[in-house]
Amino acid sequence: MPNKTVMPPVDEAAPVTHNTEVVRSGRDSRSNTWRNISLIARREYKNRVTQRSYIITTVLFVLFALIGSCVPTVIQFFAARSNSQSHVTIVNNAGTTAGLSGDSLLQYFDRSLNTAANADVQGINQGSIPQKGKPHFTLSSGAPGTADQLQKDVKDGKLDVLLVLNRNANKDVSFTYYTATASLSDTDLAQIQAVAGQLSVQDKSSRLGLTPAQTQHLLAPPAFNVVYTQKDGGNDSLISLAGGYFLGVIGTVLIFMAVYLYGMWVANGVADEKGSRIMEILVNAATPFQLLWGKILGIGAAGLTQMVCLVAAGLIGLLLQGPLSAALQTNGLPLNLSYIHASTTLLLLLLVYFVLGFLLYSTLFAALGALVKRQDEVQNTVGPLTTIFMVGYMASFIGGSIGSGATWFRVMSFVPFWTPTMMMMRIATNAVSGWEIMLSIVILLVSIMICAWASSRIYRIGILMYGQKPNLRQIARMLR
Repeated sequence: MPNKTVMPPVDEAAPVTHNTEVVRSGRDSRSNTWRNISLIARREYKNRVTQRSYIITTVLFVLFALIGSCVPTVIQFFAARSNSQSHVTIVNNAGTTAGLSGDSLLQYFDRSLNTAANADVQGINQGSIPQKGKPHFTLSSGAPGTADQLQKDVKDGKLDVLLVLNRNANKDVSFTYYTATASLSDTDLAQIQAVAGQLSVQDKSSRLGLTPAQTQHLLAPPAFNVVYTQKDGGNDSLISLAGGYFLGVIGTVLIFMAVYLYGMWVANGVADEKGSRIMEILVNAATPFQLLWGKILGIGAAGLTQMVCLVAAGLIGLLLQGPLSAALQTNGLPLNLSYIHASTTLLLLLLVYFVLGFLLYSTLFAALGALVKRQDEVQNTVGPLTTIFMVGYMASFIGGSIGSGATWFRVMSFVPFWTPTMMMMRIATNAVSGWEIMLSIVILLVSIMICAWASSRIYRIGILMYGQKPNLRQIARMLR
């Protein structure tokens, strides 16, 4: 025979008639209500944090955070160990170039290539130098007319780089770079090309009768500052804006991951208790409202504990990068996070939006978990809700990258289902006013109360429903 949906009557009578004295006593006193909620929350929290899977997951999160925060320094260390010196032979067929020839020309290339200033300009980290104080480039000069023989040495691997200087029909100096390394990311080529460009300009200036000082003054770049004005009256540089977007990405990912993961814990927990018929026993000791919020607060506390461990491990890893870099002798630059707006207010708002987002979605996850027959049906049931959450998550990255002050982004950030992630991105990039933050929090609080009321109605009846899943009409009856 086909399964038949069994629904308790939706009227003033209690869903379960036995042991009504216990249920009634929980409703008679507010203190008893909070006492029952706290007992259920402590039970849920203890059950979660003592599970082997929870402990293993937390340890893995901590390890991933520590390792991930130290990845730049570790990569720098291995790059320093793997990179050998690059030997460059220079053959000058152009004669005197910018007043330089012979040893003076060789010294010019040596000074220009093996300085921190040139490496910084080209974006080459000093960690690529094999040993502290040891130059990356070693240079030698070849006699004019020996370029053909030296090309064979490059081909046979006896020589890393051959740089030949000639003059074209206009008497301008030209450069030919020979190497056996076929790579789109040849950093040696980028550095040598930059120095060659500087030498060419100086050679032309010398032939025009300009002194080196005049040439340097003529080619000096102008002071050009980009300032992004904010609604709060402050100004941000480009690097501050990039740092804010970086922090916004981290906050958005943390909120999305935490809310979805711990919301699924709530839904699976409700479905598991319903499937094992434990719920029929629990409703005799507490009201459905107390069961709902006890489970939400207990699982939320367990999730918050895990997230605190994750964030703390990441911060510790970042703080240890300086000592780690010194211990590994990578010669790397210390990590500089001063441009990130990691203020106390921002971190507090991250916590606020995480908590409010979790409360909003966990009430809905709990209601959906109460509608399924078995735990394996939870994933499909919560699919539409997950899709709604995902829309705001993806829009956060799009809006943050193209400008979080766009009108469509501002409007979407006030939709309660998308507020936690999208407002986090707007705050991190300083594209939000104080009144907008307060309005979004008020909207979230009102939405939580509405969803909590609706979810408690569905939860109260759904936990005792067995058989076929209810349709939309039956769910609407639960909300009456």
